[in-house]
Amino acid sequence: MLRLFRKIFRTQYESLNKIELSRPALLRNYQTIAKIASIPIAPVLKSNAYGHGIREIGAMLDSYRPPFFCVDSLYEGYELMKEKIRTPILIMGYVNPENLRVKKLPFSYAVYDIGTLRAIARHQPHAGIHIFVDTGMHREGIPVEHLEDFLRDMPRARIEGLMSHLAYGGDPDHPFTRRQIERFSSAKEILNAWGIEPAWTHIAASSALLVSPRYKNTLGNLGRAGLALYGVAEKRGVVSPVLRFSTTLVQVKSVKKGERIGYDFSFVAERDMKIGVLPVGYNDGIDLRLSGKGSASLRRRQCPFVGKISMNLSVVDVSAVPDAHPGDEVVVFSHHEDDPNSILSASRACETIPYELLVHLHPSTRRIPVF
Repeated sequence: MLRLFRKIFRTQYESLNKIELSRPALLRNYQTIAKIASIPIAPVLKSNAYGHGIREIGAMLDSYRPPFFCVDSLYEGYELMKEKIRTPILIMGYVNPENLRVKKLPFSYAVYDIGTLRAIARHQPHAGIHIFVDTGMHREGIPVEHLEDFLRDMPRARIEGLMSHLAYGGDPDHPFTRRQIERFSSAKEILNAWGIEPAWTHIAASSALLVSPRYKNTLGNLGRAGLALYGVAEKRGVVSPVLRFSTTLVQVKSVKKGERIGYDFSFVAERDMKIGVLPVGYNDGIDLRLSGKGSASLRRRQCPFVGKISMNLSVVDVSAVPDAHPGDEVVVFSHHEDDPNSILSASRACETIPYELLVHLHPSTRRIPVF
């Protein structure tokens, strides 16, 4: 019964809020990054594909047969399995060893501690292993100087990758970046000395991949594309945004000069104005910091947020659209990178990074592949 209800809801109910995903933009971005980097690209689908929808993005990219998809958790791996994804899956985040006992899983794992590796060897002996080394960022990973100790204690395992992560990937000339590349090269040499030659070596994410020719073939033989894959990059015109988030105008009314709007009455109308109510708020991923700073667009006209954004509602100034009426489509996040309400522009208004806005888009909002 629950499955039937979900099917009816997806196919027959009209959504007030929706996230449209451009298939051509996604595939074009994938091809562009691969061409710039001149190495195979593994799409990063962690954190619900950076808010875009892990199952929808996985289904769109699956036919391109990338080397593997990168996800954070077993849960995300299962989400792709439900979609009958055929591309191999690399779990990059920490996995509770107890969860590996449940059943045989078709995943590979990033590993940086002996306890997890022993659990994989015991319960998932078929699994591929990507050894994660810490080259200086000091998050997860085996310090390169401890790598030989790790290899000495390591149970028999199918090593298919060596990986790390750059802190300053977009700046190949930064001394920290050069030091990380040197340490990664040292890690490869250590593995080779132990007779281990992994099929994949990867340290580069989006920022490094977009400037990869400057690295002169020091990034390994594979790249992990995340943010750039979804079309968000500081350098304009290289990739195209995939996501367009729209909502529906549900009420229009007039406010007189001097009247106040929203929680704490933080906004005071400086003139007579027309406002519109939107059924989206910070629960849906419309960052509270956009209050009084950001805007949405109605018929390509920017309509500033006025008053504080609420949990499920927000208010915009629609005075510039005299014939605005309930039922009109309003674009909250535009897929045109130069628009004031693009993800990149909105993140600047919030003084944060695009990742934060994207991953906060609520999973319940309907994702629709288009074009």
